[in-house]
Amino acid sequence: MIKLGIKPLDEALGGVKEHSYILLHEEDPRSLGRELVFEFMKNKLENDNLVGFFNISHALPILIEIMKKRGINVDEYLDSLNLAIVDTFGSLYGPRIERRGVWYLSGSLSYELLSRKYAEVVRAHKELWKKENMFEGRELWGVAMDLSEYSNIFGEANALSYFEVSAEIRRRHRAYREYPTGTNIWVFSGKPDRVFSSLYRRVDYVVRTRSELTEEGVKRYMCILKAPGVSDVISFEYSFTRNGIEMKRTD
Repeated sequence: MIKLGIKPLDEALGGVKEHSYILLHEEDPRSLGRELVFEFMKNKLENDNLVGFFNISHALPILIEIMKKRGINVDEYLDSLNLAIVDTFGSLYGPRIERRGVWYLSGSLSYELLSRKYAEVVRAHKELWKKENMFEGRELWGVAMDLSEYSNIFGEANALSYFEVSAEIRRRHRAYREYPTGTNIWVFSGKPDRVFSSLYRRVDYVVRTRSELTEEGVKRYMCILKAPGVSDVISFEYSFTRNGIEMKRTD
C-alpha cells in the first residue's frame, strides 16, 4: 500500500494498492475535483517521486500556467525528468512546445492506434528514468486528465473501443512488461455515460466529487464509491484554504 498524501483519504483507506487504477469523477466543475489531483501531484513531486501526466484537455501553455498557480514548479520537474507530460491535446490540435520532458504523438492518432503511440512514448521516457537510475526509492504515478474528452474526440462508441485496445496494450507492450509500472489516477468529468461505466468496471477505486450551492456558499463533497475491501460509501466534505485541503468525514 502507498499513500496518496491526503491524510483523511489515507486514514480512511489505509493507502491505496500499488499499481492500482483510481478513477476520480468530477461530477460538476464547481466541485473542483481536479484541484485535488493537482494538490496530490504537488506533494508527490516535492517528495522527489515520478509522475507521468497525460494531457488530453488543455493547450499545454494553459496547463503549465494552471500547474504553476497551484504551486507546481513545472520547469524544474520537467528538467529533472521527475515530471513527464504526454501532450495529447497538442499532438491533435497544437501548439507543440519542444522541450525536455514533454512528449508528442506522431502520425495517425485514430482510436485504433492511439494506445500504441502512448506506449511508445511511455517506453521512451521510462528508458530515460532507467538510464538516470531514477526508479530506485521513488514512487511512480500516472495521471490522465480528462478521459471524458475521448468521447468528444472519437465519439462514444469508438472511445469504448479505444479503452478495450488500451487495456490489451498495457498487458502486452514492453513499456509495461520490461519497466516498472505505476499507480494511476484517471480524471473523468461530467455526467456518467457508457464510457464512465466501462471505466468504473476496470478500475480498483472510484472517487466522486460534487458540489451544491447553499446560503453559506458552495459546499463540496467527495464520496469513495469503490475500493478494495470497502463495502460502504465513505463521504467527506472538503474545502480549499491557505493551508491546503481541509476535509472531514460526513458518513
